[in-house]
Amino acid sequence: MSSPEQSELDAEAEELIDALTIPKRRVRPRLAEPLRAASEHDVDTPSGPVRAWRLGKGPAVLLIHGWDDDNCLWGPLIDKFGEVGRPVVALDLPGHGFSRAEDPSAGSAVAGVRAVAAALGPIDAVVGHSFGCAVAMQAMAGGLDIRRAAFIASPVPKPGNRWNRARRAGVPEEVIARAAELYAQRPDAAAPPFDLQAAAAKMTAAALFLHAVDDEQCPVEDAEALRGLWPGAKLALADGLGHRLIAQDVAMLDRVVGFIEAGR
Repeated sequence: MSSPEQSELDAEAEELIDALTIPKRRVRPRLAEPLRAASEHDVDTPSGPVRAWRLGKGPAVLLIHGWDDDNCLWGPLIDKFGEVGRPVVALDLPGHGFSRAEDPSAGSAVAGVRAVAAALGPIDAVVGHSFGCAVAMQAMAGGLDIRRAAFIASPVPKPGNRWNRARRAGVPEEVIARAAELYAQRPDAAAPPFDLQAAAAKMTAAALFLHAVDDEQCPVEDAEALRGLWPGAKLALADGLGHRLIAQDVAMLDRVVGFIEAGR
């Protein structure tokens, strides 16, 4: 029989696992203002329906948000692409926003991206943010045909990353250690993170990485490593924008649009 102290520790550890593996949904999902004029679709995926939107006809840019986020991240960028007449497709990843698919794992997200691209294509470019970058790269490695890709605040998933996030948040070490023990017993813990670095070295699409040197979640070294491995990739750095603001900064978005449009 476990002691009250052990039971309390286990409860805190399970809460930590949930906090790190289950995205936080808003009570009321939100919609980026430019998407109010878009066609709306529920696209079937293996984990359930994923909500997606398309603006414009012809080859489009697919926009993939990050963890704990949704389509609303892309409002300013959608406006920028609208100014140059470029169609866009946006989605809420499984476990996020309006999507009824519940499984938020990387595998489920990749399947969702591939399903949306097949249903709402043609897609010839992609822009990702944070977790969305890793999802985009994995989809491309699996055959998603993309000519140009922009990756904002891209992470390099590594074993132990989630526990380091907990440490930065001030979670006690004994809670982290117990959470790691309990998580290791779960079936989904057996699969290693997708090797983005190995995939980057084999990519043929033109790529631009954008990263803030003060990113508090993904170190700039992640983007530098991927840029160095990805043939012909470029890197644009910013300061003072952190992890998320860089995806809505006017100067950075101009860089994204200019890079994507250079391939048309």
